[in-house]
Amino acid sequence: MNCESYLLDSQALALLAHKDNYGSRSKIVTLHGTYTSKKSPVELLNLACLHNRTTKRIQKQAAFEVLKFKQKPPFILSEGVGVFPTSSSKHDTCCWIFNHFFTTREIDKKTTELTFSTGIKVTVAASLHIIHQQNGRLHTLLSHSAQTKKELYFEQFLFNSERLHR
Repeated sequence: MNCESYLLDSQALALLAHKDNYGSRSKIVTLHGTYTSKKSPVELLNLACLHNRTTKRIQKQAAFEVLKFKQKPPFILSEGVGVFPTSSSKHDTCCWIFNHFFTTREIDKKTTELTFSTGIKVTVAASLHIIHQQNGRLHTLLSHSAQTKKELYFEQFLFNSERLHR
């Protein structure tokens, strides 16, 4: 069982490709520290999805059904936990940003610094425009997911109420 994928929860801020002399391939930035893993970011995301009884492919397809685009789709890892890529996951510079509040500062046209509410800073190889676009898509997806859950709850509540009153 891979423990690192459990770090991709509501405490996760960012997941970055990372190479060091110890064979690490990922850096996981969380509210409680920064960790490294020998697994790639995509491998960790796949494992996190499996822990929640789904797959990254299924979650990306669900995002497509809502948002109607296939390139760089955000997706939901678990209830209330979503993530967006800064570029195609095929690129070494792809970072995955989780749904926490952050402010942005453009360093140059292709580099943006994200500052999370805790003061933690992450620099990513993506334009300010891409960060804002991807963050908006993620929050649209999360909002849609929350609304769907409410609708399902009320449908079930009404169905059960009607059955009780018969």
